Amino acid sequence: MAGLLYKDFIGIKGKRIVGILAGCTVLFLIVRFVFPGNVTTAPAGGMAESETGVLRDFLLATLPMLLVVCGIMLPSTWTAAICRNDEKNKTKQFTDALPLDKNAYIASKYIFIGIAVYVLFSLETTWIIIFNSVAGDNFSREILAYISSLLAAFSGISLLLAAIELPFFLTLGVKKGYLLKTAILEGIALLVTAYLLFGNLRIFDNFNIYVFANWCEDHLVIVMLISIVSPVADILIFWLSYRLTCRINQNREVEIDG
Repeated sequence: MAGLLYKDFIGIKGKRIVGILAGCTVLFLIVRFVFPGNVTTAPAGGMAESETGVLRDFLLATLPMLLVVCGIMLPSTWTAAICRNDEKNKTKQFTDALPLDKNAYIASKYIFIGIAVYVLFSLETTWIIIFNSVAGDNFSREILAYISSLLAAFSGISLLLAAIELPFFLTLGVKKGYLLKTAILEGIALLVTAYLLFGNLRIFDNFNIYVFANWCEDHLVIVMLISIVSPVADILIFWLSYRLTCRINQNREVEIDG
C-alpha cells in the first residue's frame, strides 16, 4: 500500500508541489510580518496609518481565500492525474499480479486523495493563523474567521468531487469518465443558463461580501452545524463511493484503453 501511495505521489509530481506550497507559505509568512495590519496609532497621521493597516489586511486576506479555492479544485486534478498515469503505465494489471488485497489498488486512490485533502486543509488553516497573527481588528479578519469555521465543509467538497469522479475514472477510464463528467457539467450549466435568462435575479441584487458576513453573524448556529455535519456527510459519501467502486470492479477484468 505504501508503494502505491508513493507511486501516486510521484505521479502528480508531488515533490515539486510540496516545494511550491512550502515556498509560498514561507513567502506569505514574510510578507505578512513585513506588512502587518495591526498598525499602532501614531500622533502624526494616526488615521492614515490605520487605513494603511486595513488596506494591507484587505489585500493579504485574498491570498488565504485563493488558497481555499485552490484547495477545493486541486484534488480533482490530482484524481485524474493519478488515474491517467496508471492507465499509461498499466499499473492496475501489474498490481493484480502481486500478492495484495484485491481492493488494495482502489483503496490506495481513495487514501491518497484523502491524505491530500487533509494536507491542504492543514495548510489553509496555517495560512489563516499566519494572517491573524498580526491582523487588525477589521472586516477582513472577520471574513477569514467565518471562512475558517467553514474550512472543513470546503474540504468536504473536495472529497465529494473525488467520490463522484473516482468510480468513473477507475471503472470506465479517464477519457470516458471525463466525457461523462463533461456531459453532467454541461447539463448543470444549461440549467444555470436557463435560470439566468428566465429566473428571478432580484434575489442577488443586494448580495455582497458584507451580506454574507452579516448572515453568518446572525446564524452562527447554522454555520456551526454546517461545519460539523457537512464534513461527516462527505466522509460517509466518500466511504460509500469506495465500497461501490470495489463492488463494481470486484469481478471486472476488462482492460481499459487509456
